[in-house]
Amino acid sequence: MPSPRTLAILLISLGLCLLAFSHYHYGLAEQRGLLIGIVPLLFAGLLLGRGGLWATAGAMFAILLIGAWTDHRNGVAGASSWSEALPNLLQPLLGSLIVALILDRLILKSEIGRRRSHDLALLCRQLDIEMQEKERSQAQLVHSQRMDALGKLAGNVTHDFNNLLSVILGYATQHDDADPDVAARMAGIAAATQRGKQMTDKLMTLARATPSVRQTFDANGVLEELLPMLRSMLGRRIAVTLAASRQAAWLCMDLAEFEACVLNIAKNAGDAMAGAGAFRIETAVSEGEVRLRFADDGCGMPPEVAACVFDPFFTTKPPQQGTGIGLSVVYRAVTESGGRIEVDSQPGAGARFTLHLPLHDPRATAAAPMD
Repeated sequence: MPSPRTLAILLISLGLCLLAFSHYHYGLAEQRGLLIGIVPLLFAGLLLGRGGLWATAGAMFAILLIGAWTDHRNGVAGASSWSEALPNLLQPLLGSLIVALILDRLILKSEIGRRRSHDLALLCRQLDIEMQEKERSQAQLVHSQRMDALGKLAGNVTHDFNNLLSVILGYATQHDDADPDVAARMAGIAAATQRGKQMTDKLMTLARATPSVRQTFDANGVLEELLPMLRSMLGRRIAVTLAASRQAAWLCMDLAEFEACVLNIAKNAGDAMAGAGAFRIETAVSEGEVRLRFADDGCGMPPEVAACVFDPFFTTKPPQQGTGIGLSVVYRAVTESGGRIEVDSQPGAGARFTLHLPLHDPRATAAAPMD
């Protein structure tokens, strides 16, 4: 199938050939007053643009010359000499020229309007992108301000509270009462105190009360070492698998924070699976980044919950089961390491957390304190 432009060129060329044959056979005088000569100009202007228009105008000028030559050859009255035939030639020639000029101006204005529309569309698209970037930056700023406020609050209370829990834990573990009931109660107090210390440790990490240390390590090796702990934490009902990349996944970040990220995501996955299920970890290295994907078979989340999942203290768990701190710690650790985190979840379809972290050269960075 020829293109529309090729088809238009063929049709206009056929029309010009027919006009040339008509002028050669009948002459110019026999066709005076007929408007069929401007039809090729109209089609050329509409379908081929300014270049095609003036090429057709040139062909029309040649056709008119053929008609004038035919009149002179046939001895038509008023065309026995070229001086007599010239007025007969000028009239259709000027008419074709005027039509060509009008069409040229119209096409030019149309092209200017089309270019302006295109430029306006580009500006609108650019403005839309800038507005999206501004909204994204504003959301990140708000989240950062929340984390800073939370860090200040946590830093003011967690240290003293942790000392208090240490005293309670000491009394609970250093008793010599032989009564089994008392021993069981003390064990319960010790377990509750340990859970409280774990929560304060999370708050201390969130508040950055202790300096973090960047170090270069292979995420695949660390995940292999964490597998037994993950299986113990999630229990036998949940199958934990690791699909590590063949290439070493070198990261440069605080190792303790990385382990805390993995444990927090795994804990949330375990809480989302009421019965048997699977927790899968996949690593991939490509295009200068390490991708860590954590997937579970849990209950999933609706979009409005997934949008708030990294907000501090946001949780859908009962008060006794969740604090809403874990994923905030993950978000802060990932973003401060120069990466980003994505969540993909639907109700009843589980959740998938993907961490994008910069791939690091193990020879380029030694252990150094974070700013």
